Amino acid sequence: MWNSLEITQFCAKQLIELEAEINAQSTYRGLDSYSEIQLHPFIHQAFTTTDFGALREICYPTASVENPTNTQRQRCDIVLTPNTKQSIFDPIDEQRTRQKAAGTLFESSALLESPPEGTIPPEDAYWLEIKSIAQFSYVDGVPNPNSSYSSEMLNGPRTDVIKLASDPLIRHAGVLVVHFAQDKLTGIHDISAAVDHMISLELPVSIPEFESIPIKNHAGNEYCTLGLIPVRL
Repeated sequence: MWNSLEITQFCAKQLIELEAEINAQSTYRGLDSYSEIQLHPFIHQAFTTTDFGALREICYPTASVENPTNTQRQRCDIVLTPNTKQSIFDPIDEQRTRQKAAGTLFESSALLESPPEGTIPPEDAYWLEIKSIAQFSYVDGVPNPNSSYSSEMLNGPRTDVIKLASDPLIRHAGVLVVHFAQDKLTGIHDISAAVDHMISLELPVSIPEFESIPIKNHAGNEYCTLGLIPVRL
């Protein structure tokens, strides 16, 4: 049901449109000036014209502490559902409901045998984390070579892969690297190298899907390459 290449293409199409809008405004800063958090709503928007549902900032279904509050739970950037009318069944929220009802007249009605109508189990959704990495980045509004580039390439996507792979209720997942560089080959090569490193660490990843788009050079970057790293679960 979940096609990594198709997901990558949807995201690339949306960023192509965003790049065109930025250029039409004749601004002095480009697509590569958008922070990772600023890119999230645009990538989310990529799925609004598809048959998929897309939800932002969804809590991971499994928690590392007992009875966590929502602020203690990790959240996934975007979660896709098979259609637009579905939400994600939250087993931790269900557990809270059961605990509140325990010992009351509502205890029996609080025991759900299956997710309620309109929700799907976490196992059926696609969990997508996003990482933005640039060869040339903005610091205090000024573009410079990114001094943290190597560590961001190795550690950023790997951290998200570990987070996704560690949740036993996630079955379909990927890490989308939004990579800005002076040429297309750099993005493909460096994302592939990061994946090779993860494979050497025996992390459950597959060969990434790539889409590259040219961008106007404002800071030294001339290409945005999207690399979706599938997490094998």
